[in-house]
Amino acid sequence: MLKKSGLIVLFALFEIATMAQQDTIVFAVPQKLSEQVNTEAEESLPLITADGETMYFARTFHPANAGGKMAGQDIWFAVKSGDQFKRAQNLSPLNNKRNNAVVGIARNGSRMYLLNQFPGKRETKAGLSISEYSDSLGTWEEPRPVNVPNLSVEGSFYSAYVSADEDFILWTIPVENDTMGNDLFISESSDRGDTWSEPRSLGLTINSDLDEISPFYDPKRKLLFFSRNKSSNADDYDIYYAKKRDESWTDWSDPVAATALNSPKFDAYYFSDSNDLIYFSSNRSDSLSNLFLSEYSEFKPEIIETDTVELAQVEREVPDPVLIIETEDGTSTTTSLSSLTREQLLSKSTNIRFVYFDFDKYNISAKYIEVLDDAGEILDKNPDINLKIIGHTDAIGSHEYNQILSENRARSTKEYLLIHGVEPGRIDTEGMGKREPYASNLTEEGRALNRRVELFFTKVD
Repeated sequence: MLKKSGLIVLFALFEIATMAQQDTIVFAVPQKLSEQVNTEAEESLPLITADGETMYFARTFHPANAGGKMAGQDIWFAVKSGDQFKRAQNLSPLNNKRNNAVVGIARNGSRMYLLNQFPGKRETKAGLSISEYSDSLGTWEEPRPVNVPNLSVEGSFYSAYVSADEDFILWTIPVENDTMGNDLFISESSDRGDTWSEPRSLGLTINSDLDEISPFYDPKRKLLFFSRNKSSNADDYDIYYAKKRDESWTDWSDPVAATALNSPKFDAYYFSDSNDLIYFSSNRSDSLSNLFLSEYSEFKPEIIETDTVELAQVEREVPDPVLIIETEDGTSTTTSLSSLTREQLLSKSTNIRFVYFDFDKYNISAKYIEVLDDAGEILDKNPDINLKIIGHTDAIGSHEYNQILSENRARSTKEYLLIHGVEPGRIDTEGMGKREPYASNLTEEGRALNRRVELFFTKVD
């Protein structure tokens, strides 16, 4: 059974130099995945297929689970369409009334490793199972058990991660003499999962008297990611990473907290895909966990000129003006929305750019209040006019990450107007990601102009 989770959003970019090699890890600000994936239930343990097109995850307390809301966890999956995931679906052929989760996906995508073994209808056994995809049947076959010698699980809270190359299993296993409960272990295979070695500890550098869970290994960077709780709060888990120093799986650098990803609540089940996108589970914004997106952000020198010492909690000053209005008469940087005529507001040649957001942020700051108050007053005085808000980003980061950031910028703008009395049905939002820059992304000034929302007033038909 997977450990229950809980989750947050940090508005910071974090760069830290660590380890003997002085490796620099930069994580982008986490963004909560859309409602196509996250629900009022609990989502955890995200895994992405090697082609990056499908995400599998575990969902708990959902009425569409096998057995209903209060039964066990179910496997769900979401397929990408462009930069976004489509609405998640229940993987019904592999779910039952007990706890189900995908803990590994073979590189070819046709083999899954599942948590637990099910030797009988009412019996559950600790360990892993394998399900193969049948092209002829068009479905996943009945799971069969994985034989791991001397696997001993003292309790129900355990989990695993199986590599895409099927050459190792990283285990979360309860340990009887461990104060907080779980340590991390590894089993290895030299024949792509036909046989496995018995679990052995990752060593005292990784395993402590606290609770270590949800391991993931990034082979490209030789980094182990896992989560550890605090002695002061057993429910507060943070994500850590450590560098693998040799081939032994026991020689590690001292673990470092991934500060930009962590919150005061539960943060765990880290996973990064081949595109350097990072997925993890957190309950920072709710009592139950949701899935969040971040990414490795190694900036190119020709785009960003900065010292590589620290970017934590950087507040980039953005240039004035806050509002740019382009009309048939030219561009104005001082005209307010309230000074526009009704014809100018509704004209297709009028472009209203409401800038700027600080780098990697979508929160509404005080400098925008006058603009938004004017927009709200226009809607209040003109009941036959609606508003469309489109969010944009600069070019730093992946399409997937910036798509969600742009949507959040549009939504936060809408939320301010809703709080101040505008009816929800009168405002539409859309995110364009980094696809439509207003200015050059080769300079900081240009990138600041691109971190914007645009307002379009339209007459109700």
